[in-house]
Amino acid sequence: MDLFMGVDIGTSGVRAALFDGNGKEISLYHEEYPMISKEPGMGELDPDRVFKSTINVIKNCIDKSGVKGNNIAAIGFSTQLFSILAVDSEGKCLTNVFTWADSRSINHAEMIKDKYDYVKMYNNTGCRAQHPMYPVSKVLWLKDTMPEIFAKTYKFISIKEYVLFRLYGKYVIDITDASSTGYFNIHNFTWDKYIINDVLGISEEMLGEPVDCTYILKGMKKEYAEEMGIDPETPVVIGSGDGMLANVGCGVFDNTSMSSTIGTSGALRIATPKPILDPLQRTWCYCFTRDTWVAGGAINNGGIVLKWLRDQHKSAYEKEAREAGLESAYQLFDLYASEINPGSDGLIFLPFLTGERSPNWNASTRGTIHGLQLIHGRKHLVRAAMEAVIYRMFSVYEILTAFSDSVKQVIANGGYTNSDIWLQIQADVFNREIAIAGVNEASAFGAAYVSMAAIGAISSLKYPLPAMKPQKSIKPVSENVQVYKNVYEEFKKLYNRIYS
Repeated sequence: MDLFMGVDIGTSGVRAALFDGNGKEISLYHEEYPMISKEPGMGELDPDRVFKSTINVIKNCIDKSGVKGNNIAAIGFSTQLFSILAVDSEGKCLTNVFTWADSRSINHAEMIKDKYDYVKMYNNTGCRAQHPMYPVSKVLWLKDTMPEIFAKTYKFISIKEYVLFRLYGKYVIDITDASSTGYFNIHNFTWDKYIINDVLGISEEMLGEPVDCTYILKGMKKEYAEEMGIDPETPVVIGSGDGMLANVGCGVFDNTSMSSTIGTSGALRIATPKPILDPLQRTWCYCFTRDTWVAGGAINNGGIVLKWLRDQHKSAYEKEAREAGLESAYQLFDLYASEINPGSDGLIFLPFLTGERSPNWNASTRGTIHGLQLIHGRKHLVRAAMEAVIYRMFSVYEILTAFSDSVKQVIANGGYTNSDIWLQIQADVFNREIAIAGVNEASAFGAAYVSMAAIGAISSLKYPLPAMKPQKSIKPVSENVQVYKNVYEEFKKLYNRIYS
């Protein structure tokens, strides 16, 4: 029986999942790594730590499955978007990975708005370049603040490019990852000459070769293949970005469905046969294939908010969870939230721990707790945090549904699908039924699915598999809907009072 692996390189960790040809999960292995944040706005990863974790999860996923590496027909890759690092001519890292959470280029992002044609840049790339999330501003920041490193830079690459270069000695980037940089043209699928030449002042040779998501690499370096327990000639498919692959993993092939993802961050997305661009630049649009684009909006602060809460008293929460017969602090948080009324008894959390993306794109926002009273405790704070993330997701949802009124189904995926209470909050705030993806690891499954298409195991990238069928759905509770309608209005008023 042929098996297919999806490897998902995320912001807080990497995971590998093994699936059969129907999409049934055989095994899963996950490894976390820390984000480096030693100064305000800093959000880096150690690229060598990410690479080692990638090797480890592939090896352990195979070992855990009990199958041999030669049973794997293909491996597909998924990755966090917006990552960038500089390497020298030998492929050695000159910097850490600058992630989407790193906002130190905020002044250079503002400079783009003041100095360059940012409307043209958005229309060409689908990216709001005047936000520090995008690598385009980070190149300018590095050029100004680290000129000695910039002078030594041979290429600017993403974390997936770095991993694949270590494995194969070749710099290739999928067109989705490329289109998340802010300097890739989503209409002609090439590096945008205006931005490369006039804005960044770099050559095209300093960037990787853009390829389709079904691009296959073979001939892996033997020492790494042996360490992972696979044949060096096993087809490794470059895949795409995590969000686009979450779409595919959920069976979202067109604009009749919308995927809703909350992992470290969060996003809502629809697939479309042509680019959808917002004159107000509240949303983004990236390539998936040469005939399919993905339009959507993302929020910076998803599961990272609950992770921050957990980490404040991690050992205490984990001890309390064990005493309650629960497996994790997150399950304890679910219990906490279920004991608090919708609306958190007037407690409102603005969850901007890492600034903001869609729809307002204000990187200077900061977290705020409003309405705190003596009646409030940590359980209220947990529920208010969950609600806050959903309010931000809903602000994106309102815009996307205004662009496309054909959405018939919202399909949830990502870590938050393990929380029924969080899903119920979303159903109540959105006032619509939320379907739960049939696979828990939608991005990893999407990567495996693309690998199936690449080697011809399925006929196309729109071929439905049994695992894509939603496993269940959550319906809104009518009395909660009105509560949240009122609280959401208060949430928006509070935001506007602080950040108008």
